[in-house]
Amino acid sequence: MNDSAKTLAKMKKAGKLVRLSQRKNGPKSYKRGQGALLRVLLENDGATQRELVSKLGMNRAALKDIVRKANRNGYVTIEKAGEKKLYAVKLTDDGRKLAKKHEEAQDKAAEEILSALSADERAQLDAINEKLIVSLKEAGIDGKKKGRKHHRKGHKHSRRLH
Repeated sequence: MNDSAKTLAKMKKAGKLVRLSQRKNGPKSYKRGQGALLRVLLENDGATQRELVSKLGMNRAALKDIVRKANRNGYVTIEKAGEKKLYAVKLTDDGRKLAKKHEEAQDKAAEEILSALSADERAQLDAINEKLIVSLKEAGIDGKKKGRKHHRKGHKHSRRLH
C-alpha cells in the first residue's frame, strides 16, 4: 500500500469515527433533508425557495418535498412573501428547538473529536482541510449529489444477480 492509499484509509477511518461521535452526542447526523433545512433556517429564517436551493445545493423538486415534510411535522411554516408565487419558509418554535438541539450535539461532538489536538494542530488541520476542499472543487468535485437515478445507474444490473 503506497503512502496516498494509507492516508486515504486513515481519512476514511477518521470520517467513520466522526459519524459515530455525532450519533453518540445527539440526534442523528444530517446533511440533507429536514435537518439541513432547519439548520439553514436558523441563520436565514424566512428564506425563499431560491435562497434555500442555493444554500442547500439541491434542486427545487427535492427542496419542495423536504419543506412539505418539515411543514407536516410542524417544524416550518410556508408563508406567501410578496407578489407572484414567492414563498418564505419560517421555523416554528418546535423546528427552532430541534435545530438548536442538533447544533449543540454537533458542537459537543466536534469538541470531543478535536480535544486531542492543540490550538496549533487545529489551525493546521483547518488549513489542510481548506486546501483539500479548494483542490477538489478546482478538479470539479463539489460534493453535490446527482440524484437517485445517477447514483443507482451503475447498480441496476448487480441487484438482479443477488
